[in-house]
Amino acid sequence: MRRERTYSDPRVISFISQHFIPAAVNINHLQRQDDAEGVLFRTISWQGRHKRTFEEAGGLAQDTARGEGHQGQYVASIDGELFGTRHTPDPDQLLEMLHEALEKWEGRSAQRSASQIGETERDPRHVWIYPEDGLVLHLGCRDLYDASESPEEWRFDAHNQNYVWLTSEEVKSIVPDDVHVGDRFDLAEVIKRRLVRFHLLDIVRGETPPWPKDAPVNLKMTLECIMGDSEKVSLKLTGGGLLVESGDWCSQPARRSVYRRGEMCCAIGERGFEPRILGHLTYDRKANAFTRFDVVAVGTRWGGTTFNFRQEDVEPAGIGIAMTIAGSHARDRTPPASSPGRYFGD
Repeated sequence: MRRERTYSDPRVISFISQHFIPAAVNINHLQRQDDAEGVLFRTISWQGRHKRTFEEAGGLAQDTARGEGHQGQYVASIDGELFGTRHTPDPDQLLEMLHEALEKWEGRSAQRSASQIGETERDPRHVWIYPEDGLVLHLGCRDLYDASESPEEWRFDAHNQNYVWLTSEEVKSIVPDDVHVGDRFDLAEVIKRRLVRFHLLDIVRGETPPWPKDAPVNLKMTLECIMGDSEKVSLKLTGGGLLVESGDWCSQPARRSVYRRGEMCCAIGERGFEPRILGHLTYDRKANAFTRFDVVAVGTRWGGTTFNFRQEDVEPAGIGIAMTIAGSHARDRTPPASSPGRYFGD
């Protein structure tokens, strides 16, 4: 939501389009990637966060174990030389930084031409391969409020999104070959586990880790065939359960707190979600593909984790998560918020 406000500003769009090549990246992986892309990010990050020189940062960037890095906006050359950085949702503050960075461009130390940059090997732990013959869902989530409630505007509008990836083999496992109207059966375990662990999450205001590996046993997902013939099968998905995890999550103090970041820890000891699930799916037998995959999970969430910004909002409240078949735009090829090995292997 904060980024949406920043990058929907017409001034920001115009200035970036005219002077820069924008890139949005997931720093959680880049901080640990053992390849050229990871080294580039760490070179930039060491200059921004720790005020190291370009030369010093280049040496430190080879180490993947440190984990240092931070969110924000950076302006840098393709060599990783930093010209400006800021971490702000305010369009005016961002524009100020961009103008200052552009002025520093003329004094840069080095800059490789595009023709000198070739293909490099990627760290296989962080390489995503789009499931061309599988299924991709677009997920949205937001807090749900009663009509009598009047939350602050930003709380009311807070929302987030993610993508769900299923391989072609996983898609084929959903609908049995001999299914008949009235048949009831469990959703394939591998798909249920992925939906529960990585997607039934409170990411409305930030990010949060997946549920533990044993969490899916506490939640049921059942399919019922409500219509079927030689061409297509229609299924109804129902389910629900209780997801609870105890932990020791340290969250930074709220912005209006008298304490500053690093001066104290707002400890959160539990997170939970008790959803009810409803979905309608249509499978095209001839195309071996779903033409409809609409799922909603609505229920009560509570608690929080380190980076989902629930410090002042840990009491039980409503939340809604919806999934539908993704579009065909370039943005709809965005990988899920995870790492490939963990997402497909856990």
